[in-house]
Amino acid sequence: MLIIESERLLLRRVNLDDVDDLYREVFSNLEVVQYTFGKGIKNKVQAQSYILENCNTEGVFGLSALIERGSGKVIGLGGVMECQYLNVFDYEFGFILGKKYWGQGYAKEIGRAQIDYIKDNTSATRALALVSPSNLGSVKTIVSLGLEYLTSIDTKGRSSRDVYVQYFS
Repeated sequence: MLIIESERLLLRRVNLDDVDDLYREVFSNLEVVQYTFGKGIKNKVQAQSYILENCNTEGVFGLSALIERGSGKVIGLGGVMECQYLNVFDYEFGFILGKKYWGQGYAKEIGRAQIDYIKDNTSATRALALVSPSNLGSVKTIVSLGLEYLTSIDTKGRSSRDVYVQYFS
């Protein structure tokens, strides 16, 4: 099921056919996961288990497969997630790209599409992005999307994260 589309990218539900690509592009690359999962997933069986437990396989919200429109390749994960990090119901957006897709503007493109999705398809008054303060590339992208630093929080399984926000008028 297609959730979000942009000029060069598609965001759709994850399915088990994506395991090999996600393992290769995301889960097995320590440089990619150092600021997200914190450690690599050691094999495809663990990747499949992670996907079944944590990714969006049925709905609209959650970590979903990020597809390069032109090639049809799975290049990472992204998604809009429901959350309550700040003790109120909110929507967080995020993206994790395979390393060979860094520096091509994909993170900013899918980030913008996800913010627009939250604004246009929910009753939210703001969008949140959580990022490791050490992940300077993602911080730069989030700020370039117009988000501003709000606070820092500790999250279960993700350690300390800076929270950035964009309010909708």
